[in-house]
Amino acid sequence: MKKIEALDVSVAVLAAVSCLFMYIKVPVWALFIGWAWYFTLGATPDLIAKGIPPMITGSVLAILAFVLINIFTGFMPAMAATIVSVFITVFLLMISLKISALNISLMSFNAYSCMFIGYGAGAYMTIKGMPALLNAAIWITGANFIGLIFGWMSIKFTTFKKN
Repeated sequence: MKKIEALDVSVAVLAAVSCLFMYIKVPVWALFIGWAWYFTLGATPDLIAKGIPPMITGSVLAILAFVLINIFTGFMPAMAATIVSVFITVFLLMISLKISALNISLMSFNAYSCMFIGYGAGAYMTIKGMPALLNAAIWITGANFIGLIFGWMSIKFTTFKKN
């Protein structure tokens, strides 16, 4: 077995701290997904800025899927509406990956999935008077972003220089 390192402790401490977000109904599962992106995609600070456009694209396309489902269920069965809506939005997601600023497929697809399941399951805080899809986008996509920050922090906390 390899020696325990500072990063092992840093990640465990921050993971425990992230649970405090549950008090304000931040979907911690979405935070962990964003955190995993950070490590999987190279764990470099520039990944935070690079990751925002594909993350938002995936999230917005999932929101569009729900808007289309609502429209299409007015004249077709719910499953058909879902299939057509997912086809359209995932096709758009695939097209978006051809744009260099949006071509981080792991983030786009995961953000889409997070929004799709998170909104569908109601796994986000609701703010009275705010549309449900906007609530979901703020809390779920926001948690994905916080996960990127936690990924950065978990490394940063292990690399402070001693004076």
